Amino acid sequence: MRANHYDPVLAAVLYARKVDTLERVRAFLGNADELADPFLMADMKAAVERLAQALRQRERIAIYGDFDVDGVSATCLLVSALQQLGADIIPYIPDRFSESYGLNNPALKKLSDQGVTLLITVDCGIRSIPEVTYGQSLGLNMIITDHHSVAVGPDDSMRLPPALAIINPKRPDCPYPFKGMSGVGVAYRLVDAL
Repeated sequence: MRANHYDPVLAAVLYARKVDTLERVRAFLGNADELADPFLMADMKAAVERLAQALRQRERIAIYGDFDVDGVSATCLLVSALQQLGADIIPYIPDRFSESYGLNNPALKKLSDQGVTLLITVDCGIRSIPEVTYGQSLGLNMIITDHHSVAVGPDDSMRLPPALAIINPKRPDCPYPFKGMSGVGVAYRLVDAL
């Protein structure tokens, strides 16, 4: 395989996985032009509009991720992209031992006290109904980006937190065609839509 325009480490990894022709490389890596429209995701338009408003008005934005590799990479991606757009941004990764996974009320209070008005979760939040409710009581607008399963009520109804927008391809009402996305993939689609 001649992959001169690929990083040598990437080429070696692909070759080791038997992705050893340019056709297989293209099929494996895909093409950004082949991705579905990010606005097919439920609530994407509302999320982009609110995020654009926060950027225009120079609001303080927090990106709240998880401490696993998916959450950290999603946090880095979103923070980096928004910094390039001039955002006033605070990344927040909870402590694995004292805070555990997901949103927690003391962290939301701390971020609110730091002047955050818009909080975007990455790789968490889809089942954080009490925490999102608490965050709203503090004046936080919240956008959830997640890829975990949606909570289902006893009557098989979808239970979503009361956030301004919830971007998750696993929502039963989300027409986005690819449901197997990682948290960083969902964050990428938000950046792409923005």
